[in-house]
Parts: sequence; structure tokens; C-alpha cells
Amino acid sequence: MSAFLSSFASYLIKMIILVALGICGGFIGIKLRQSSDRKKGIVDTTEPSDQE
Repeated sequence: MSAFLSSFASYLIKMIILVALGICGGFIGIKLRQSSDRKKGIVDTTEPSDQE
């Protein structure tokens, strides 16, 4: 029984690490895309405009 629990805990820790890496990668990708768009002069359409 302890072998099962230790194996399960090992896989759980690996899954948590992979999920955390995926989330961090997503945030880094969003920041890099926004920076690239700003340098190219592309307007982000998700932000509300002040013209209304």
C-alpha cells in the first residue's frame, strides 16, 4: 500500500510542476506578444477605447 501511495504522490508532484510550468509559459507568451505588438504599433482591441 505504501508503494502505491508513494508512486501516486510522485505523479501528483510531477503533474503540479507541469501545470505550473504551463501557466508560467502562458503568461510569459502573453507578455512577449503584447510587447511585440506594441513595438510594431498594433493596437490591442481587447482594451476599451476612450473614444466612446
